[in-house]
Amino acid sequence: MAENDQEAVELTIAEHYADFYSRRNPTKVYPVEFVVRTLLGTYPNLKLDRAAYRDARILDLGFGDGRNMPLLHDLGFKICGVEISQEICRLTHTRMERLGIPVRLETGTNSNIPFDDEEFDFILACHACYYVSPGENFADNLREIARVLRPGGRFIFSLAKTDSFVLKDAVPLGNGHYQITEDPYGLRNDGVFRAFASRQEIVDEMEARFSDFALGLCENDFYGVYEKVWIGTCLKKG
Repeated sequence: MAENDQEAVELTIAEHYADFYSRRNPTKVYPVEFVVRTLLGTYPNLKLDRAAYRDARILDLGFGDGRNMPLLHDLGFKICGVEISQEICRLTHTRMERLGIPVRLETGTNSNIPFDDEEFDFILACHACYYVSPGENFADNLREIARVLRPGGRFIFSLAKTDSFVLKDAVPLGNGHYQITEDPYGLRNDGVFRAFASRQEIVDEMEARFSDFALGLCENDFYGVYEKVWIGTCLKKG
C-alpha cells in the first residue's frame, strides 16, 4: 500500500469520527463487550487480579470514540491514548472532560507510539493493533507495543480472523497481511490488516516478546455482518 493510500484511509476514519460526534455525540459511551469480560469476568482460562488496576498506567491504543475509557477510569486506571489524527484526539478529549475523566491523548500509530520506554503497566488494543502502516508489518507494531510496556506488563488485544467480514475479497500480501477492498462500512478500504487463522498462529507471531497467553474467539452475526475476532491477553517477557 502506498503512503498516500494510507493517508486516505486515515482521513476517512477521522472524518467518520468527526461526523459521529457532530450527529450523535452522546454524553455516555459504552465499552466493547470483550473488554468488559476480560477485565471483569472470571473464566477457566482467565482470571485477572483486579487489585492491580488501581493507579496502574494503561495505554488505550487506537481508542476511537473513547468508549472504553469510562470503564477504565471506574476501575482505577490512569489513562493515556493514541489515535491517528489530532481531530480524533481533540473530540475524545472534550468528551472525557465532560465526563470528568482525566486522560492524556497523543497522535501516533501502532508502530510509532509517542511515549517512553516501559511507561505502561497495561496496554489495551481494542480492534486496533492489527492495522499496519505502509512499508511495515505487524512485527513492527509488536516491537513498538513491547517497547512502551514494562516487563511483566499485560497486553490486552483483539485481532482480525482471516474469515471475518472485513476481509471478504481482501488482497493477500503475504505473511498473513491483507489489503482491504470490501469493507461494508467504507472506512478501511485500501488499509492493510494482519489477520490470523488460528490460536497457534497468534502465539507463533508474538511469543518472541510475550508469554502467558490466554486466547478466545468471538463470532457474531450482526444482522448480516459476520464478525470473527480473536481476543486475548499476554504478558511482556522480562
